[in-house]
Amino acid sequence: MLAGVANFRDFGGYRIREGRSLRAGVLVRCRHLAGATQEDIEKFMALGLSIIVDLRRASERARQPTGRWADRCRSIRSDLGGDDDPWWTFLRDSDLSAASIRGYLMDFDCRLLFDPPYIDLFSRFFEALATTTGPLLVHCTGGKDRTGMIVALTHRLLDVHPDDIISDYLLSNRVWEFDLHGASVASWIAEVIGRTPGQAGVRAVMEVDPTYLDASFAAIEAQSGSLDAYFETVLGITRATRDAIAFRQTDKG
Repeated sequence: MLAGVANFRDFGGYRIREGRSLRAGVLVRCRHLAGATQEDIEKFMALGLSIIVDLRRASERARQPTGRWADRCRSIRSDLGGDDDPWWTFLRDSDLSAASIRGYLMDFDCRLLFDPPYIDLFSRFFEALATTTGPLLVHCTGGKDRTGMIVALTHRLLDVHPDDIISDYLLSNRVWEFDLHGASVASWIAEVIGRTPGQAGVRAVMEVDPTYLDASFAAIEAQSGSLDAYFETVLGITRATRDAIAFRQTDKG
């Protein structure tokens, strides 16, 4: 548990095929790092963190910057696609209802899989998994949508059981709780767009739903034919890269 970084957790440790498990304690995910306390930073350093994958746009990084402490780690981030953030454009034009927010998030999760900035980031993320055994942290702003998708793809690539994939994905709803963080999220939205969603709208902003993953993987099937084809033809992940990821990111037992 970290004091200033929400939605922080290990996404390793799951059992997979042939008596192997994802390595525990080296694959971690969270919300943005702008609020990291000195104690949080010391915990990251004790972990031996070597790579930080920041899935945010440049404008998001500028609004909630990661501290200079992270310069000690290799950084994977992308400036492709410019500074325009469609999330805030949507919210400004939205009625801020839970239904419209959920509809946007489902559509966004499907689109990002084929969006050049995220193809670039996802490809480099998987290349990092294939070439290092050092601890790696992946995050976005909330640590649930873009981060949730890249973690689910990692789990699918390594044959984590579907029930565990969904459980890990939905864990964001428990560790980034509305009761603790809802007020700050509502305030953050009001600061940017000048309006505040109701309670149901704020919950929709914060929470994930298994239908988002279902829709995303259906989009992969529709556009690429299969998940294997998506990995190879869209992300450029060869069989050799997949084997290297399995070798470096899993353990016996």
